[in-house]
Amino acid sequence: MNNETFKKIMYAAAFLIWSAIVLSAFYITQRPLFFQVTHGILATLWTIALTAILLVNSAGAGIFLFKQMRLSLHAYEQLILGTGLGLGVFGLLGYGLGAVGLAEPLILLAILFTILIWVFISKLHTELWNSLRSFVISFQEGKSEIPAWLPPAMATTLAVGFFFALLPPAEGFDGLFYHLTLPERLLADKQILPYNIPQFWFPGLMEGNFIWALGLGSERTAQLIHWSFSLLVIGLVWEWAHTVAGSKTAWWSLAVLISMPSLPWISSWAYTDLALVFFSLASLYAIWKLNDANQWMIVSGLFAGMAMGIKYTSFILPVFCVTLIVLWKKNFYTRIASITSFSLTAILTASPWYIRNWVIMGNPFYPFAFGGRHWDSFQAEWYAGNGTGIGWNPIELILLPLNIILGHRDQNYFDGRIGAFFLLFLPLTILALWKIRSAPSLTRKAFFIFGTFALLNYLTWTFGVIQTINLWQSRLLWPGLIPLAIPIGFGIALLSDFDLPRFRMSFIYTAIVGIVIAITLLDNTLSLIVRRPLQYALGMESRQSYFQRIQPRYSSALALVDSTPPDSFIYFMFEPRSYNMPRKVQPDSINNNLAHDYYLFGNAGAILNDWKSKGYTHILLYTSPPDEHFSEQFNSISPFLELEAENEYFKLYSIE
Repeated sequence: MNNETFKKIMYAAAFLIWSAIVLSAFYITQRPLFFQVTHGILATLWTIALTAILLVNSAGAGIFLFKQMRLSLHAYEQLILGTGLGLGVFGLLGYGLGAVGLAEPLILLAILFTILIWVFISKLHTELWNSLRSFVISFQEGKSEIPAWLPPAMATTLAVGFFFALLPPAEGFDGLFYHLTLPERLLADKQILPYNIPQFWFPGLMEGNFIWALGLGSERTAQLIHWSFSLLVIGLVWEWAHTVAGSKTAWWSLAVLISMPSLPWISSWAYTDLALVFFSLASLYAIWKLNDANQWMIVSGLFAGMAMGIKYTSFILPVFCVTLIVLWKKNFYTRIASITSFSLTAILTASPWYIRNWVIMGNPFYPFAFGGRHWDSFQAEWYAGNGTGIGWNPIELILLPLNIILGHRDQNYFDGRIGAFFLLFLPLTILALWKIRSAPSLTRKAFFIFGTFALLNYLTWTFGVIQTINLWQSRLLWPGLIPLAIPIGFGIALLSDFDLPRFRMSFIYTAIVGIVIAITLLDNTLSLIVRRPLQYALGMESRQSYFQRIQPRYSSALALVDSTPPDSFIYFMFEPRSYNMPRKVQPDSINNNLAHDYYLFGNAGAILNDWKSKGYTHILLYTSPPDEHFSEQFNSISPFLELEAENEYFKLYSIE
């Protein structure tokens, strides 16, 4: 190397070093916004990518299982039912991995990417893509028969739900209570521990799905999984309505669904309701398809078992399915064989949750029916809330449908906003069910399922709210209400039959539907804008800041708990939520920790000794208890406690 070359290299190196010094100083001082939000953007991209991988893997697994059954499905059925079935399998697998302590990030990633590679190697991705294309193309049918605004309104509703799901899980009460807390604790414990939180022992199929999200560092993926079930529900409603009554009915059925103000809200939370609706609808769809092939009986049983793996309230579904088998199978032996096949499949699919409860808590239906660990008559009576319902008041029962749609008595504001169409179009629903009596057998059977299952759900729910106000949650009606959208859609499609030359009833009701959906979309969009999802998704707002802005009460609880020493064990009073708590805590799962302690021990001294024996170091008290009596109880024990800190919502005490 000559001197000239050496000089050039040295000059270049010096310039590069100088450039690095100047630019580093500049950007460290100026701190461009892009560099500040990179972490947030990458987190959002990972959330979306992880959801996509789970959905592709689920669809591939579902299609593979259907192939093993030698079941011939249409492209739409393969995509919708296959993805739902696969998500159910991933729920079981996720919970199982968590239960044996194997839900480690590397193991979860290895499983996901191994299955993803298999989906591509086995060419299943081609089938998935073709099914998706066929399904999207099917939505083009009948567009000339519906208002031009309906498809964009449908897309906007789904988009609103998607952007809600990109926000932190601040507003979904049950998510912070147990849907996210259970998988969080399972991941930390690496085993199933007998927590004194009754909701942890509800069937946990969806919590198993959330294991994949939390285990791989993306709590918002849990929300997107639930949102994905809303896509599957909409897809299955479209497919079934399109098959039995044509594309016009299918579009109007979807219009009924997007008129529900609560749909994008609840679908975007880490809840289980849309999954329950899908599995229930899929099980009924498979029963309806039974004449095509006997394998549909197994499919129906699988989906019924998965529904039973989500909520205890799903018991109506298998009972109804067995009733349909008895009605539609004419031969005694085929009835017995079909009932046996369906029942065994459903029971085996649902059994992991009931066996878990039996082994650990001493009751397969814990905490209902037989009590069990941590449970006694006081707890059972408190939880049931008997006598707090509407009773057998005839006026209340007559007004019940109106009060449901008004939502003013629902346990949760968002849950209670199911919209007006289910009551407004009730006469059209009855007309549709009457008109269909002369239709082909398969169509009549489908409408019988829609109407009867909705009625059974309504009657069961009504009996519940007669007994206790705790069950006044209109989202519990969704498994029956959402299939009812198809007869309503058919009724709306029939309105043109009543048109006169100078009076078009179909035009009037089309305008009403359009105005209601526009108001719903505007309301939800404004609520979304207030929450600024892109600001959080792009990393321009921290998670802590969002919680403080949207959920100040829970944020203040987190802050007080975080102020305690690392080895603290905190006993909550009148705060059931415990997700993401930085210390070991015992939440007040049914808001009776203090009352139950007085029931068990009778006086402040004995209660204090029990707290110390369990290792509690602090008490977190919500300062607005539900009853004056609780204040009296706490005042008798407060002399033994020392106030450490307080804020607008909570007081933190240390136990002396």
